[in-house]
Amino acid sequence: MVSGRLIPVAGPARRSALCIALLTAIPPGARAAQINYSIGGRVEHSDNIALTETNPQEESTLGTDLAFDIVQTGRNTSLTARGGAEYLYYTGDIFDDDLRANLVGTFTWDTWQNRLKFILEDYANYEPIDVLAADAPNNQQQVNVFVAGTQFNLRPGAATRMRLDLRYNNYWAEETDDFNGDRYNAAFTLWQEPGPTTRFAFTVEGSEVKYDQVSLDTLGADYQRLDTYFTWNRNLANLNLEMRAGYSWIELTDFNTKDDAPLFRTVLTWRASPRSTLDAALYYQFSDAAQELMTDATSPTGVPLEGGPITPPASPDPSDVTIGPDLYRQRRVEIGYRYDGDRLNASVRPYYEDNDYIDPTAESEGSYGIGIGLSWSIQPSLFLTGSLSAGYRTFDTFDRDDDDFSVYIGLVKVFTRHWSVGFDLRHQERNSNVPEASYDENAAILSVRYTR
Repeated sequence: MVSGRLIPVAGPARRSALCIALLTAIPPGARAAQINYSIGGRVEHSDNIALTETNPQEESTLGTDLAFDIVQTGRNTSLTARGGAEYLYYTGDIFDDDLRANLVGTFTWDTWQNRLKFILEDYANYEPIDVLAADAPNNQQQVNVFVAGTQFNLRPGAATRMRLDLRYNNYWAEETDDFNGDRYNAAFTLWQEPGPTTRFAFTVEGSEVKYDQVSLDTLGADYQRLDTYFTWNRNLANLNLEMRAGYSWIELTDFNTKDDAPLFRTVLTWRASPRSTLDAALYYQFSDAAQELMTDATSPTGVPLEGGPITPPASPDPSDVTIGPDLYRQRRVEIGYRYDGDRLNASVRPYYEDNDYIDPTAESEGSYGIGIGLSWSIQPSLFLTGSLSAGYRTFDTFDRDDDDFSVYIGLVKVFTRHWSVGFDLRHQERNSNVPEASYDENAAILSVRYTR
């Protein structure tokens, strides 16, 4: 299933439409694009489509979707884009028909002997309007982050490089208007490469964020941010390690409120064997919803290869991003393991996160959980797939605890290289100490798919 809604070409969203058009353009003189795509249709029946605690409503949904993955490389240009679109028709008219989309795209153009690079990026996703409510069809909105910028590179010495980055970001949400705004960012980096596998860097980065609307009831307003940090990268045949340490200062400009905190990030990927990969990440930093959307950008569905299924992703966090302007201090730890065998593919990812908002009226929250995904080839053309996620979250400013659990299990039969049929069962539930916030849902899905 592809999540997201196509963005109306109006207001700030026009920048996204322009970016999408540029991402789909093939640069002159470029090599042939590598394109994977799949087209599917499905029938889904739910016994609680609105995810309510009382008076559940049954509903059948008809859906069709397109997923794609494009890689285009030219002499001075590169394009990567992955995403999809989906149309949903609710037969019982409980909800309006919906058209959703998801995109992660990057276009770069190197010029002036690779000293100057122009960059366009777009991140479109589908997120809840109210993160405290269930993820029912009427609690969803399109969110988009558009990025345009330049990168200027100098090499004063054989092992020394300097880089200046300038970025403009535009934030847009379909319903949460106080998320809409602009970000201006500049960063200067000086680094040394003592060897082909090691790099040391020092960066000074400044940002200014201006929102279209400012609420007088909260501190979720325009802000300025300054970061200074050292970065160490180590890239070996089976190991990639990045460590970043520094300090951050922020000022909420409309309220003259200041805060500062250490900045620390470690990301490790270890390919322990040809079949096993372990990754781990540790974050302590200021963050916001737009940065999280960009950091967490992954393929919406993936495109099955040769008609076979991809291992369902082990979601690192069963909850969703809280869309809004608020800045928060993020503490997060996550560990992932993936096994790719001849017949069994599996992944597991536990996590812990605590988000402490600068605005004391915002709902600071903590959560932890685990995601698991697997695919087993029963026969060369028959696959058993499944995924499970479980999470717990609590809020600091009011008494609320939520336990979320979901499980999918399905069979995929591949008839030819291009055609396959799948049948899935889904169960999801929430147990909350808040009245009318719990729910329980079961669903069955029959689907057919064409894969190129």
